[in-house]
Amino acid sequence: MLAVFCELVLFGACAWVAWGCTRRCQGWAVLGFVFLGVAALLGALAYAGVAAVGEPHHWLSTAAGRVALLLIAFAGGIGRWRVFGLLLAGLAMSLLPDQLVLVGNLAALLAIAWKGRSARWPFAVAGVVLFASAGLLIGTHGEWLGMARLDLFHLCLVAAVLTWGAAGIGEGRLAGRSARPELARGH
Repeated sequence: MLAVFCELVLFGACAWVAWGCTRRCQGWAVLGFVFLGVAALLGALAYAGVAAVGEPHHWLSTAAGRVALLLIAFAGGIGRWRVFGLLLAGLAMSLLPDQLVLVGNLAALLAIAWKGRSARWPFAVAGVVLFASAGLLIGTHGEWLGMARLDLFHLCLVAAVLTWGAAGIGEGRLAGRSARPELARGH
């Protein structure tokens, strides 16, 4: 039952941050957070015993793990001519072996944490550390301190997503465009 709760909390966090990104016209980040959120919602249903969503949850979680960070990294907007590059990178991330996907995700995390890309840079860095810790330190198999690692993994992702929401990813002075013009001018 705790797994269902953790997945629902992750879904709620992703929905809240996606809504904030929608208000700032950050369509790519919205897609990234929606990807993560829908995977979490399907996970909640799967852990609640709905057998029909087990395979879709696994597929969507894998897909989100390959492209969501890339989409979130482009939160500040990109020029129209670079959309093709983003789509090509997303296609590559979906076809690459797991080890190279890890490298691509680490590059996306570096882009998210890049100073000047967020309104509140320390929060962006904290979110990156939390997200990387979820995957690289906590993992999803076994137990840790009497709690399923999968639940800790999801709660760490919740903390990362909410921290990115507080960071204002894509609103910094180096972002492609900003809903807050004073930040785009560097004031």
